[in-house]
Amino acid sequence: MKHDMNRIREQIIKTEMEFPKAFTFYEERDYGILYYNPENPNSGDSNHSVIYPEKITDLRHVLADIAAFYERKNIRPYAYIYHPFADNYFIDNAKILKECGYEFTISPDVPIMLLTEENKIDTPHRLDIRRIENWDENIDNDVLACVGGKDNRKIVIKNSVGENYYLFVGYIENEAAALLAFHVSQHGVTRFDDLYTAEKHKRKGYAREMNRYAVDFVYKHNLPIAYQWPAHKMSERITTEAGFRIAFTMPSGFATLAEYR
Repeated sequence: MKHDMNRIREQIIKTEMEFPKAFTFYEERDYGILYYNPENPNSGDSNHSVIYPEKITDLRHVLADIAAFYERKNIRPYAYIYHPFADNYFIDNAKILKECGYEFTISPDVPIMLLTEENKIDTPHRLDIRRIENWDENIDNDVLACVGGKDNRKIVIKNSVGENYYLFVGYIENEAAALLAFHVSQHGVTRFDDLYTAEKHKRKGYAREMNRYAVDFVYKHNLPIAYQWPAHKMSERITTEAGFRIAFTMPSGFATLAEYR
C-alpha cells in the first residue's frame, strides 16, 4: 500500500506540536504554543514551547515573551523551546538566541517509524492485557509499578486518559508487569506514546508481547496509520519486527535560558 509521505509528515508534525494539549495546560500565541503545568514541573512534555518559524518576524520578541511567560508561571527553569520542524533553525538563529540569553542543544535527527508492514512478532501469550478506560486508585498503583520512579510520567499518563487514548496494562496474576499507550490524533495518525516494563519483569520479552498486541489492535480496529520515535536500538529492533519501518527523520533539540542550564 502506497502512502503520501508528504501528507503523513505534515500530520505527524501537527500531532507532535499539539499532543500535549491532552494532558497539560497551554496558551496559544500567533507564533506557537506555550505548555505549562506547575503541578508537574519536572515533566518536559508538560512544560515547553513550540514555535512556528514561518509565522515569526521578530524572534527577539518571541524569546522575550516565552521567558516572561514561564517566569510568571514560576517554572522559568523549564522554559524549553523545542526545536521546530525546520532544518537548522537554531543554528541559523544562533546569534539572536545568544543575545537573548538562550543556549541550545542540537540532537541527532529523530527517525520516524511508520507501521506499514505485517506484524512478525511471535511470542507466547503470557500477559493478561487489559485496556484501561477509567482511572482509579488501583490503576494509579499499577502505572507507578510499571514506570518506576518516573512520577512525572505517571501524571502525564493519568491526565491523558480519554476517548481517543488507548492505555493497555499487561498483568501476571493481577500484578502489573508492562504498560503501553498510544492515542489517535485529531490530525489523522496514531502516535505510540509510552512503553514501560516493571523493573522486576524486564528482559523477559514482555515489551515484544505488548507491541504485538498493540499493533494487532491497530490493524483490527482500522486505526489511522501509526508512528513512533524509537527510544534506542533495542526499541527499534522490536518495533521493526512489529511492522514499523523508518520513513524519514525530523530535527530534534531544545533551547533554554543559559542561566538555568
